[in-house]
Amino acid sequence: MTKIKLPRFPPRKARKTPTLIKFVVHWFDKFQILPNPIPTSSPFDMKSRLKLLLLSAINRTSISRKARDLREQDLPIPSGETTLAWLKTNSVNEITLSQQGGFINFLDSLPENFQRARKRGMLLAIDFHLDPNYAKIKSPYIRGGKPKASTSQFYQFFSVIWVNAPEPITLGVQLLPKQYSTLRRVQDLLSHLITHERVIGILGDGDFYNYDLVEWLLHKQVFFVIRGRVNTGVKPLIQKYQNKLLHKGDTTIVDYQMNKGHTRKRIPIKLVLSQEGHRVLALIVPPTCLLSGKEITSRYRNRFMIETYYRQMHRFQMFSCSQHPAVRYVIVLIAFWLCNFWAYFKSPLNFIKSTSRRCRVDFVYTANDFCEFLLTSWHQALFREQDVFSRR
Repeated sequence: MTKIKLPRFPPRKARKTPTLIKFVVHWFDKFQILPNPIPTSSPFDMKSRLKLLLLSAINRTSISRKARDLREQDLPIPSGETTLAWLKTNSVNEITLSQQGGFINFLDSLPENFQRARKRGMLLAIDFHLDPNYAKIKSPYIRGGKPKASTSQFYQFFSVIWVNAPEPITLGVQLLPKQYSTLRRVQDLLSHLITHERVIGILGDGDFYNYDLVEWLLHKQVFFVIRGRVNTGVKPLIQKYQNKLLHKGDTTIVDYQMNKGHTRKRIPIKLVLSQEGHRVLALIVPPTCLLSGKEITSRYRNRFMIETYYRQMHRFQMFSCSQHPAVRYVIVLIAFWLCNFWAYFKSPLNFIKSTSRRCRVDFVYTANDFCEFLLTSWHQALFREQDVFSRR
């Protein structure tokens, strides 16, 4: 196949940027993802540190190893140890405040196809992401959970993902302390979006089946689809409509009263029951919802792309033995940001793919292609001052 030049990405905001990696570093530096400046004794600036972090992430290696490999090539790169020490000067609260504003500002830099989808309304999926902890240390951020990957201790992150965009986009990531309630977790990241954006719905799994959260969403008049629990109050309804649910594709919508623990507090909601294999799927929606059961179930299925999204995010996650909360936060945060940039640069290709067969062959990229593209353009443009990159 004839070699082709990659088109210039992205077509709007970064048109004057010679390479993708320069655009990413410039964006990180502009919105101050890491708030604390470089110590004055360091010979390297903020951008040099960010370059090392991004190179480690796109190669999925450790910071120290990547710094050593680059220094063996006589490249001006700071050491991994001093970079880790610099990351530890940032606190989790400072990173949280800076990244929340950064994600919101990122919306304004998205291409036109994202802006059109934004005006039509955002469908948000909320979920928890676990980062395993293997060290025996005490920290207000380490939680216990089901054993997974040889450990039962995790750092837990709460993420908000825009699922009906041309490509999934992360709008917020937060490292959660132990004392945070489910309601406070959601409020911290969703309040600004609900206030300033047109949110057409929120999708959540069973972890968000919470009385206070549902009451808050009803008060804000936000549509939601949350997976419910098949408890003692739901089982009689399943038995009542069992014959109807056995037919493939049939759903049942019933009025339901959600109670708060052992108290007498109750709020009215609608319960959607559908058969999924050998189990019954129970979804809760606002009492004013006029959608059919099939439409609600179909909308909830949009949440399943989160699992694929997390697998892609892990391909951008650098390795580190450090158990410092700020370091773990930055590692996960950069992986989510690279997923956002991957979606940013990939979205214009959706228009090219459908035009001809050759374009579909030439412009099918994976996360590995994106990593190779960033790494090659970085070495050629930043270190050798070459602006042109051709895919080989």
